[in-house]
Amino acid sequence: MSKEVGLKELLQELAEQRGFDFRGYKKTTLERRFRKRMFQLNMGSYADYAQFIRRTPDEVNELLNTILINVTEFFRDPPAWEVLRHDILPRILKQLKLGASFRAWSAGCASGEEAYSIAILLAEFFGPRILEFDIKIYATDIDEEELTIARRGEYPAEALRKIRPEWREKYFHGKGPLRVNRDIRRLVIFGRSNLGQDAPISHVNLLTCRNVLIYFDPELQEQILSRLHYALEPGGILFLGKSESQLTNSNQFRRLNSRWRIFQRITPLETRDVEDEDATFTTPREEANTNKVREELDALMLQQRYMMDTGRLGVMIIGPDDVIKQHNSAMLALYGLTPLNLVGKRLQDTDLFVRIPELAVQLRSTRLNNESSRMQSRLRAGSEERMLELTLRPVLDDRGESSGTLICCEDVTLQEKLQKTIEELQSTCEELQSANEELETTNEELQSTNEELETTNEELQSTNEELETTNEELQSLNEELETTIQELEERSKELDELNSVYTQTLEKIRLPVMLVAKDRRIQFWNSAALRLFGFRSKPPVEFQLEQLPVPEEFRNMVVRRHRAVLVKQKPILARKQDMGGRVGEVDVHFNVVTEEDHNTNVLITFEPQGTPKAVLEEAKDAERAKSK
Repeated sequence: MSKEVGLKELLQELAEQRGFDFRGYKKTTLERRFRKRMFQLNMGSYADYAQFIRRTPDEVNELLNTILINVTEFFRDPPAWEVLRHDILPRILKQLKLGASFRAWSAGCASGEEAYSIAILLAEFFGPRILEFDIKIYATDIDEEELTIARRGEYPAEALRKIRPEWREKYFHGKGPLRVNRDIRRLVIFGRSNLGQDAPISHVNLLTCRNVLIYFDPELQEQILSRLHYALEPGGILFLGKSESQLTNSNQFRRLNSRWRIFQRITPLETRDVEDEDATFTTPREEANTNKVREELDALMLQQRYMMDTGRLGVMIIGPDDVIKQHNSAMLALYGLTPLNLVGKRLQDTDLFVRIPELAVQLRSTRLNNESSRMQSRLRAGSEERMLELTLRPVLDDRGESSGTLICCEDVTLQEKLQKTIEELQSTCEELQSANEELETTNEELQSTNEELETTNEELQSTNEELETTNEELQSLNEELETTIQELEERSKELDELNSVYTQTLEKIRLPVMLVAKDRRIQFWNSAALRLFGFRSKPPVEFQLEQLPVPEEFRNMVVRRHRAVLVKQKPILARKQDMGGRVGEVDVHFNVVTEEDHNTNVLITFEPQGTPKAVLEEAKDAERAKSK
């Protein structure tokens, strides 16, 4: 990479060479997290950081820990879990028969608290009868270190503050760090999975994905929601975070609780008004009246689903308004598309329509004449070309009126090799593509007014998601700061204790001692030094060596030797220096003292020689007083 490296180029390199694809994350979030890691390494440009990553393979894991903000807890937003416990889950779980299976999926589970929260709710509902059912809770995340913590199931007592005391006693054990009981732990299966790339877990009855989508851009959010829709069983529950409202206008989910973002997947046969803001489950009387019919319909739909997914023939049914009613996975696989659930979407809004641009004309012809039609399309798969043949057949009711169109797709590559009309088909494909582009342009013009109204709402939602992301980042940073403050307090206490010992030690020394800084400022002198220079207590202002009350010659000698010690960094002894007055001659020792922060000071010790003059004069005065 050149010196002009930006975030986009760095993300491209990480995805292609290291297998970490963050290109679907929001740019503003990525910039903050990258800058935080670069600041920790004292790097100012993406080019320098890219070079560092190439030289340091383990840096990718450190970067991953910085980008992924693993903020979670048991029963996060307790009122939301109370709604799930009392209003949502009972109506689903009561319908289960003995031996039936119930599958839950915690997507983006981090360190596992959310998955164990689900397990506790299920254990509370079933009680001892939980062993009579096939309960499986799948928990996935991209961070392997967090999954290791989740598999261990061990948490500090502070992490369990929002769990009812009786539940802590019932479902956790141990002292200090508390561990999840084995009966709860065996219900949960942890595994690494990337929501944006890996295939979703299928046939799920309850799916929680809380405050995960807020980190992705709108395009990746839409892809992930399609995967989550595909994973859910008809009538399955989707539980999002309180700041996520991507399903506000979805025609694939019914809102069960708008405040806490709880949704239910809509089945194709339901006729309930999905736009009702306060829509709930059917009443017990309605359930009793329609239970048998619904069971038969569910069984028939399940059989039909397995039949469609088993064959190699691609099958799709669309309604008169081009809304997809049913399709199998083979239809998408034949065109090299990721398996998604397209039920409820307009055909023109899918990638499949882009892959088959000539389908529009055939649909129009089939509907006008109520007759079957057949067409072929070419698709390149790697280094080979594939020819697919589509058969369109109108679906007629008892009165002979069209109620939709059945589209069947078959791989006829081998038969295509025998055909001699390739050029004519390619020309027709180009003409139909042009016609399709004109139709799309007209459609865009008609939708422009609606898009302008939706833009403001999307911007507000994006801002809310950014604020939620920033809040979680601040929460993570606050925890780091609290740890640092504790370490500094302990360090300060140790320094205070050491300083006290250091001061007492110097005070105990009988000889006069001074500690002088590099700028000749006296930082410390013991009691003996104060008495030596005639002070009864420590002076109220700081003293310089030049201010000592001694003869000028002695004072100049001390200043010169102080400077010499700092230059040579070796001890110096000045013997028999006359301090004059009452002291007399002293030996002066100069020693270098270097602190941890590399600051250099000089320790000066004064050692009197013989009997000080002051003592002799006092003795003579005493003799004179006796003789008198």
